[in-house]
Amino acid sequence: MVLAAGLTAALVGCEGTDPGWTEEAESSQAGLADGYNLVVTGVSPTTVTVGGSVTFSATIQNTGTAATPAGVVHGLSFWVNGTQVSWSDTHTASLPAGGSVTLTANSGPTGTRLWQAPGTPGTHTLKAFVDDINRMPAETNESDNEYSVPLTVAATATCSDRVRNGTETGVDCGPDCGPCEWAFTAVPRATLRQSARKVYAHWHYYPVSIDNYNPTTNDYYERGYIAVNGEGGTHAAYGGMMRERPLARRTRPEADWRLRDAKDDIQLAARIGIDGFYLNLWTDSDVNNGGVWTRAKTIVDAASQLGDFDIVPNFDMTILNTGSASGDQDTMIRILGKLEASPALLKRPDGKFVVGLFNPAAQGRTASFYATVKQRAAAELGMNLYLVPVFLGTGSTALFEEYKTVGDAYAGWGTAIPVTTAGYSGGLKTKAAGYGKPWIHPVSSQDFRPKDKAFWEARNSLTLRSIWENVIADGLDQVQIITWNDQHEHHNIRPSTGKQWPAYDMTAYYIQWFKTGTRPTIERDVLYYNHRLHNASLAPTRQASVDLATCRAGCPATNDVELVGFLKSAGRLEITQGATTYGVDKTEGGVQAIRTAMAVGTPTFRLKRSGATVVQFQSMHPIVGTTEYQDLLYRAGGSSRAALPSCATSCVNGEARCLLCPGEPLWLKR
Repeated sequence: MVLAAGLTAALVGCEGTDPGWTEEAESSQAGLADGYNLVVTGVSPTTVTVGGSVTFSATIQNTGTAATPAGVVHGLSFWVNGTQVSWSDTHTASLPAGGSVTLTANSGPTGTRLWQAPGTPGTHTLKAFVDDINRMPAETNESDNEYSVPLTVAATATCSDRVRNGTETGVDCGPDCGPCEWAFTAVPRATLRQSARKVYAHWHYYPVSIDNYNPTTNDYYERGYIAVNGEGGTHAAYGGMMRERPLARRTRPEADWRLRDAKDDIQLAARIGIDGFYLNLWTDSDVNNGGVWTRAKTIVDAASQLGDFDIVPNFDMTILNTGSASGDQDTMIRILGKLEASPALLKRPDGKFVVGLFNPAAQGRTASFYATVKQRAAAELGMNLYLVPVFLGTGSTALFEEYKTVGDAYAGWGTAIPVTTAGYSGGLKTKAAGYGKPWIHPVSSQDFRPKDKAFWEARNSLTLRSIWENVIADGLDQVQIITWNDQHEHHNIRPSTGKQWPAYDMTAYYIQWFKTGTRPTIERDVLYYNHRLHNASLAPTRQASVDLATCRAGCPATNDVELVGFLKSAGRLEITQGATTYGVDKTEGGVQAIRTAMAVGTPTFRLKRSGATVVQFQSMHPIVGTTEYQDLLYRAGGSSRAALPSCATSCVNGEARCLLCPGEPLWLKR
C-alpha cells in the first residue's frame, strides 16, 4: 500500500498498519546483532500532477535494539528514476530503538528542496535512501536503507467535467479540486492567490498546542484554560476561560514541534484562500508570559519556509504598554528589527512593509506617536512602513480624522452581530475613501468571553453569512477575518472541538465567491447545524449572577437551533427534537437556512426530496436543561464530515483525511 502525502506521520496516531513492516522484516531483525539500524517505512507524496512541484517526505525507523547516536545527521536522500533530486540533512536527535520520525527534504543538488514533475503523465520510481552517505557506519545492517515505490505523474485534474480524473478522489473533488467534504468544487489555491481581492485573518496567541503534552490528559488547554480551576483558580468564578479548544493532536516526538504545528496552521488557512495573517504582537520576550514571542516568531519562520503566505506584524496597542511612549516605541522598533529579514513579511509594490495597529488610540496614543515610529523605522532599520490602524468596532469619525496623517489604510475589528443593512460595508469603504484610504472590512462569526462577562448575539451562523454576503454585494477589496484562532474570545474559525468545521467550510465557500466574483456552484448536498448547549436564560447552579456574561450587542439572546443547507436543488429541510419535527420546503437550491426554538435533547437534521430522505444525521452536542456554568458558545457540525469513515479506516485506505474526521480528537498531519 502506498500512502498519500503526509499520512505516514499520521498513521501511528490513527492505529493504521505500517506498510513497510512485515513479518519477514521482523524475522530478519531477530538475527541482527545488538545496535541501531535505520530503515525507511514510507515515502510521500506518490502522486503529483504534470508540471507540479512537490517536496518529498519519508518516515525512517530505528529497527535495532539501541538508540542512534545524538549529534549525528540522520541523512535521507530522495531519488527519481535513479537521479538524486533532494535530501534532508538537519535531523540530529537520537532515535530510540523502535522509534520513528518523518523527515522532509530541505535542499537538493540544484539548491532547492522541490522536485518538478515532467509535463506528461506517466509512472516513475521514487526512492528514499536513509544514511545515504554512511554517516552512521555502526549500523547493524547496511543493506536495508533504501525504499522504493511507484511515483505517478497524473494528468491535471479537470474539476468541473463531472468525471473523476487527475488526482481526484471523488468526482470533481480531491487534492487538486478541493476537499470532497465541501459542497462546491474548489478552484486551485493559486487561482485564489492571484486575485486582486485579499483575505487576511487575525492570528492571536493560541497555537495548535501550547506545550506538546498529551491533549487528553494534561496539556495546557485542558488544565489551564478549560478546567474550572485552571491557572490557579483564576477562572473558577465563571467556570474556566474557554469552552472549547483547537482540534488537538498527539504529542509530537520532533524537537521542532512548534514549527511543524505552525506550518500545519498556515497550510490549513491557505487551503481556503486566506492570503496571510495579521500577527498579534506586543513583546519580544518570553519571560513570564508563556512564550509569547516564540509563538509569534515561529509563525513567521513557518510562513517564510513555506512561502506564498503573508505575515503582517500587527501591534496590539491595548496590551503593549511599557509605561512610557518612548519605551513603547522602542519595543515596536526592536520587534520590527527582529522580523525585518523574514521573507514572509508583506511588502507593498513600492517596498513598504505593511504593519497593523490594533486599537491605535489605546493608552491615549495620537498620530504623532506613530509618526515617530515611522521615522525611527526608516532611519534605524531602513524600513518604510505602510500603517493600517485597526479600530475597535469600525472606528469613529474622530479616529479617522486623528490618524489620517499616519494611516495608509483603515480597518475595523467589527462587531459579531448580523448585518441587516444593505450597503453597510460599502458605506465604510466610501467613508475611508474620503480620507484617501482603502478600507479593510472585518468578518466575524461569534464572540463569547466568559472572562470578560460579555457576549454578542450572533444568531447562530447568520453573522458569518450575512457579513460575507454584504461584503461581496458591496464590492469590497480586502477583508480581515476576526479571527483565525482567538480561543479566549471564541470567534476563531480554525476548526475546534465545539464549533468543529462549519465556520471553516463556509468561509471557504465565501472566500472563493469573494475572490473570483462568481458564486460557487453547489455540486454536493451538505447540511450544517448550529446551536447552543442550553437556553441563554438558564440559571447555572454554580455560577453567581454577577459573574454571568451579558449581551453587548444584537440583543436579546436567541435560543434557536439552525440548519443551513448547501443544496444542489430544491428540497425540504427538517429539524427534529424529541417528537416534534419542524420543516420548510425550499423551492430552489443554494444556501438555505431554517431555525426553530431549541429543546432539551439531541436534534436530528435531514434533507428530503420527493418524500425520500437524502441526508440525515444527529447533532454531536446534546442540549441540556441544567448547567453548572453558563456556556453561550454556539456549537456546530456538518453532514459531510459525519459521513466520512473513521480516522483509522481513512488511514488504512490512504485517503489523507484524518484531520477531517468528525469529532476526531486528534489534530493529525495530513
